[in-house]
Amino acid sequence: MGKQKLPEIKQQVLNLFKRSPSLSVKFNALFVMLRLNKSLKAELRNLLRELVEAGELQKNGKYYESNSNSSFYEAVIILDSKNEYAAEVHTDSGTRILPVKKRNLLTALPGDRAEVTIIEYAYSNEKEAIVEKIIKRAKHSIVGKLQFSSKGEDYAFVIPDDRKFRKDIFIPKNSLKGAVNGDKVICEIVNWEYQDLSPEGKITRILGKAGDVKTEFKALIKKYGLTKTFPKDVKDEVSEMESAGKFEISEEEIAKRVDLRDEMIFTIDPVDAKDFDDAISLNRLKNGNFYLGVHIADVSHYVTEGSALDEEALKRGTSVYLMNDVVPMLPEKLSNDICSLKEKVNRLVFSCFMEIDTKGNVIKYNIHKSVINSKKRFTYEEVQNILDDGKGLYYDKLNEMNELHHILFKKRMDEGSLDFESTEVKAEIENGLIKSIKPKERLESMRLIEDFMLIANKCVTLFIERQKKKPPFVYRVHDLPDKKRIAELSQFVRQFGIKLDPDNKRSIQKMLLEIEGRPEAFLINDITIRAMSKAVYSEENIGHYGLGFDFYTHFTSPIRRYPDLIVHRILFEVLNGLNAKRAQHYHKQLPDICKQSTETEINATQAEREAIKILQCQYMESSVGKVLSGIVSGISEYGIYVEMTDTMIEGMVRLRDLNDDYYILDQQNYRIVGRRRRKMYRIGDKVKVRVLKVDTEHRWIDLVIV
Repeated sequence: MGKQKLPEIKQQVLNLFKRSPSLSVKFNALFVMLRLNKSLKAELRNLLRELVEAGELQKNGKYYESNSNSSFYEAVIILDSKNEYAAEVHTDSGTRILPVKKRNLLTALPGDRAEVTIIEYAYSNEKEAIVEKIIKRAKHSIVGKLQFSSKGEDYAFVIPDDRKFRKDIFIPKNSLKGAVNGDKVICEIVNWEYQDLSPEGKITRILGKAGDVKTEFKALIKKYGLTKTFPKDVKDEVSEMESAGKFEISEEEIAKRVDLRDEMIFTIDPVDAKDFDDAISLNRLKNGNFYLGVHIADVSHYVTEGSALDEEALKRGTSVYLMNDVVPMLPEKLSNDICSLKEKVNRLVFSCFMEIDTKGNVIKYNIHKSVINSKKRFTYEEVQNILDDGKGLYYDKLNEMNELHHILFKKRMDEGSLDFESTEVKAEIENGLIKSIKPKERLESMRLIEDFMLIANKCVTLFIERQKKKPPFVYRVHDLPDKKRIAELSQFVRQFGIKLDPDNKRSIQKMLLEIEGRPEAFLINDITIRAMSKAVYSEENIGHYGLGFDFYTHFTSPIRRYPDLIVHRILFEVLNGLNAKRAQHYHKQLPDICKQSTETEINATQAEREAIKILQCQYMESSVGKVLSGIVSGISEYGIYVEMTDTMIEGMVRLRDLNDDYYILDQQNYRIVGRRRRKMYRIGDKVKVRVLKVDTEHRWIDLVIV
């Protein structure tokens, strides 16, 4: 019977590889895929041998693969959302991102254009790319520490700050440019032919001594591709606009808008803010409903599509806040002056007015361009003091706003929104260095602004969704969390006496409310956030899981976020009759804009976190030898992370420094356990630690248990 089936089995095998030419499969997996009787296993093995000998298949180790000419695709090497190497592959069916193992990169680096083949694994149906040839190199500038060879000063190596760069860079003596051992430098790769050897580079700039805070900040800015200075064409464009009087608000422009200059409108922002994106107003209607106005800087009036300003803003994607410094998306003339909603100055805005009943339902809304004159520049702290004292400037208005905030917050919670407590820190900085640091308190005044911005963003999206012919749009989307990670979270919080149903979002919401005020609240919040998907920008709407909104966008911060600027443009064109040609234009442009905006946001977040770490290290240098209270915040194969209670600064107790036992990692239960004495340290445990060593250059704070 077996021999009778061989032609049929042969055809099945060939058809399988024809359908999936990139398939790479072991014998047992192939046998399962073909669904053959166990008695035919030997016949299949013989058949495969014949097919390999005939050249119809090839065997690569234990894997059987098609022997037809591989399909080659052009790709750009990138780092994906997990900061792993990947290829953005362009095929006939579109663009897709596939992982690339380091061993399959050749000498490709992010930004390089390469020729790749695609392989597919049978069991998982997963695909990955293999770099076959580098087509065009991007320009690669690497930030790192210069280290001379132990054999003398004839050559040195640059040790990259970004360890995703796989090799140290060889620097010949004639390419040192005066750099000395221990300098933080920028080098450019000039040659890299073989993956197993170090690339050759040359020093292009010396930043200073590694470990110095100012030097480390210079290196950080270069590492993340940031720059405070703007290109000449952008500066020239701003100067030309100013010379031409385009920053002046003419009576003609005011006539085109709703004039709100006499209305009670003001801003509420951080004490150190300079770029005021949003202002608010509130009135009570005769029917008892609230009439909320959210007024957003009309950046699109000044930054027009295709201008040098616009192209640079898209490239930057977002402003980056580095604790003691800002890398703005727009030149300061616009971000801190012309677009900023300053007190007692006429400013152009995009207004969203919403009628909201006493249960938080939006009855109706309208959106239009306006001109305002802010009556007051409040700080969050000033507003909080007025609310707490029950008196002060505009108390009645602020109290009414606070009442509406509570109504909106309750409505949002009732609809399934998740309210995460902030784990941010507030630092007092003097001359670029931290004097004091503590957890940032989330004031009621901050929550007020947050809820007003959320409802405005939601209403703007609803306005777009309810158009007869829905236009292309930029959505802020947040996918469902990974079930496995939520199950792990459920397991983790049991140690705190919390029961979490991983299949029930309301259970997550209940947990977040339940932990408020508890010592481990910040820790559980942080781990819950890590269990969530990441919010991104997309031209396709899937809703926002975290907020519990079916429709959501970013409309309220166009001075510092490029997607908000695009939302303003689309909104204005829809209000004035978006034509088919412009709709098609946006359909074509938005996927790339959303991708760029998401990538620059991720890059900014990573830069901001590292900036905090640099200053935290600097601050902790004076605490070496001191004993501090902390809570175990993480577990790894190298040691336990401890977050100091007073400052939320995190350091590590290395396993090698736990000399009372030999500790073993129990990842599933978030703990390490001593082999002999069975002593354990779990996430959430309170501990006393001594600061052993601080290394600003490597962002390390070493601790020991006391």
